[in-house]
Amino acid sequence: MPGQSLEDWLQELADRTKAADVQEASDLLARRMVAWTNVKNARTWREAAAKSQKSRELYRLLQEEMRRGLGVRVTNLVAANAAYISSVPVEAARTLVGEVARAQQAGSRPATVTKMMRARFPELLRSRVQLISRTETSKASAALTEARAAELDLSCYRWRTSKDARVRDSHRLMEGVVVFYSHPPSPEKLDGLSSTLGHYHAGQAPNDRCYQEPCLDLDALSFPAKVYDWRSDSVVHMNKQPFLQLAQTA
Repeated sequence: MPGQSLEDWLQELADRTKAADVQEASDLLARRMVAWTNVKNARTWREAAAKSQKSRELYRLLQEEMRRGLGVRVTNLVAANAAYISSVPVEAARTLVGEVARAQQAGSRPATVTKMMRARFPELLRSRVQLISRTETSKASAALTEARAAELDLSCYRWRTSKDARVRDSHRLMEGVVVFYSHPPSPEKLDGLSSTLGHYHAGQAPNDRCYQEPCLDLDALSFPAKVYDWRSDSVVHMNKQPFLQLAQTA
């Protein structure tokens, strides 16, 4: 970008992302990512269905799912991820422009700023790609699980974590908690933290490794169970009868 202003460089990158070859490559990568996530997600569902008392009915519905609502959800996920992937260079460049502005304000020489830009841009690209691979794959899996649950008329799931040292405290609080799809919690708020994430389901937060374990048979749950009760916005231990009453209002 010798002789170019930062604004012109950003515009050139933005125009390049709209080119047919970039859009085609982004769409192909998004399709592969969502397809891989869908295969892995469906395998988990089939394994869970095999253990369920409703296994015959669940298998039949899983066979039909792509002809119903899930096919639309997969198409939407591919489109959203393709747009996200194609925007990576521009998002990285915008971050870099902010860093350059701060360096210039601090009195850095033009040669120093140029050297920094050449080193930082590849780093920022890698960082954005890594964020997509972690966050968007997890979000896609969560969206597919929720879509399958809706197709199978399942109302809730157990929040599961990876149970290691990297699990954030607010998510550790949610391990094993039964959550209704109609009323997602705010784990940070439950942990007494200030956060802009709001209410969300397992797997939907940035860098979230949590996942949803759908409750295929409510009668098979062990009681008392830890349940997120949206009425009191708290996690409570619930016996079977109060839980079934709550499920009727979800």
